[in-house]
Amino acid sequence: MSFVVGLCLSLLTLWALPLTAAEPGRHLHQSGRWIAMPPDGAVTPVAPPRDQLTTVAVQPAGGGVLWYELDVTLEEPAELVLDFASSSTLNGFIHRVYDDDDRLITEISGGLQHHQDYEYFLRHGRSLDLPAGQFRILTRMESPFYLALPEPYLFERQDYERRIPLTQSLTLVGLGIFFALMFYYAVMAVWRRSHTDLLYALFILGNLLYNGAALLVYSQLFGWTWFYLISTPILFSNVVYIGFVIRLLRITRDTHPALFWLGMGAIGVLVSFWPMALLAPNWSLEFCRVGVAIFALYGLTCGIARSLQGSKVARLYLFANAAFAVPALLAISMKSTSNPIFLVEHLGMVAVLIEVLLLAQVVSYQIGQVYKARAEGEATLERVQLLDNLTAQAPGVIYQFEMAPDGRFRMPFSSRRIEEYLEITPTEASEDIQAVFDRVHPEDYNDLFASIIQSARHLTTWHTEFRVVLPIQGMHWLEGNAQPERLEDGTTRWYGFISDVTERKQIEEHMRHMAQHDPLTNLPNRALFADRLEQALRSAQRHRTQLALMFIDLDDFKVVNDHYGHELGDELLKQVSQAMTVNLRAADTVARMGGDEFVVLLDDITGADEARTVAEKIRHACAQPFQVRQIPMHISTSIGLALYPHDAITDADLIRAADQAMYRAKEAGGNQIHTAADLSPGA
Repeated sequence: MSFVVGLCLSLLTLWALPLTAAEPGRHLHQSGRWIAMPPDGAVTPVAPPRDQLTTVAVQPAGGGVLWYELDVTLEEPAELVLDFASSSTLNGFIHRVYDDDDRLITEISGGLQHHQDYEYFLRHGRSLDLPAGQFRILTRMESPFYLALPEPYLFERQDYERRIPLTQSLTLVGLGIFFALMFYYAVMAVWRRSHTDLLYALFILGNLLYNGAALLVYSQLFGWTWFYLISTPILFSNVVYIGFVIRLLRITRDTHPALFWLGMGAIGVLVSFWPMALLAPNWSLEFCRVGVAIFALYGLTCGIARSLQGSKVARLYLFANAAFAVPALLAISMKSTSNPIFLVEHLGMVAVLIEVLLLAQVVSYQIGQVYKARAEGEATLERVQLLDNLTAQAPGVIYQFEMAPDGRFRMPFSSRRIEEYLEITPTEASEDIQAVFDRVHPEDYNDLFASIIQSARHLTTWHTEFRVVLPIQGMHWLEGNAQPERLEDGTTRWYGFISDVTERKQIEEHMRHMAQHDPLTNLPNRALFADRLEQALRSAQRHRTQLALMFIDLDDFKVVNDHYGHELGDELLKQVSQAMTVNLRAADTVARMGGDEFVVLLDDITGADEARTVAEKIRHACAQPFQVRQIPMHISTSIGLALYPHDAITDADLIRAADQAMYRAKEAGGNQIHTAADLSPGA
């Protein structure tokens, strides 16, 4: 339970605290306001004068067309990203960027209903390179409704690309948890014939559909652009949740008539929202907000009432519902967020994540209570067999574990799933605890023992993740949870549950890899390269060593794409990336910056001669003919080379120097190497 609470608090903290690194840099100044646009200023290529624009107060309810004016001052040229703070729920938008003379520079459009490629995964962000100066950005937004007020906001591109993987990961992990729990409860509903599990699976399904639509997952991955997918599932899941609470807390017309009829009344109100939403679809999200407030308050009321009557399940549910209600009610009432990276949609998803994770603990508690009652109160073989059959249906290993005062361990009971999880029988685990410990990965052995001792010493919940090495299945990740108690003779006894989290660990690792690598060549991407360059510079400063940075551009690669097609062009890029990699040391880095541009980081070199030798190897390797699907292809490279600390001492200056040298090589005809030193005066 403490683990889940800590996780939920961490998610809320990440959302709530402003990230200073995500704020505009000291060379970027911006301020904005909501405005009323005059009719004749909506489509002209010249921005309407400021004195014709009136500042207005806007509300997210009801939808419609909104206008926002963003004044921007840049002290130097900048690579920026124009995105929305607070919310991404937008049917359509148009950004118009004007210079200081109010002349239109560029126009950017997008939104859920626009069939355009997204530049950034799960974001409306668009790259925008601007020179130094003053600019105005007028943004037109149109939606049937707004979850919150989507305020246009400029980010420095490097900072933006470093920060948004956190929100992307949060979204995908959250949806993965929703899907896994929905599937689990649906399966349990079928096998146990449980209406409670079915209702909760449907509730999670509604939130899975809503969050995937509101956070742009479905529009980007599957092309689903039906805007009302953001509101319709919640109108349905709100009703389902009331039924779930009634079933979970065993509220009936005979035993708890007041709570039962209060629930029926709430269901009646929520169902009445369905035809109202059909008649006034632009108000459907407002009906959702009211519905969330109704079911959250009903859940709190029932949880308090049943807790006062002595129901332990109600007490656990009350805790889960209270933890959900606070961020949920906050999410449905907020118009904006303090952190421009995180959105109101993220807070809403975190609120539901808190609910489903904590309710999973309620289920674990129920299983643990069943085991405890059986283990202590039933000694006959028939009842032990019954317990064994019951726990065998659980999606994990239910067990009892003991540590005697002299430090000896034993496992009096384990469910049959231990054969699947550890490849030993319950009898073997009971007779020889060492058979269990022998499965633990050697690198995790000491930490596992330390966590057990810590739990026994302070009687705190035991929770840890560890690897096991199985004779047949190989390595797996397991997650253990157990609650300790101290017996009269000084023995510490745990009642616990072990689940297999191998797939989650693999997904997390895959997501980390995908966030940091180019999907075509599998080389490090821009974000990972920036991190490695920063670390390499710190190391070079600390140890007073040198490093080199190469910018590499393929000459006339567009001709290859135009002649052979993008598919063969992509295959050529893969082979070129491999040719570069084989000429580098293991400690060096080659990354794809985008298109046909690559960058190479040579760490801890002896000087310019070594760097130029490596660059020449790469140039020569790329100049050799490549066989792409039995078609010979020729390509050459223009390479720019810069050294630390000779040419630059900061990452930005080093990148700029190498980039300029590369362009000088390309201007000189390509297929050659230029160094930053060649560009310096007197070179």
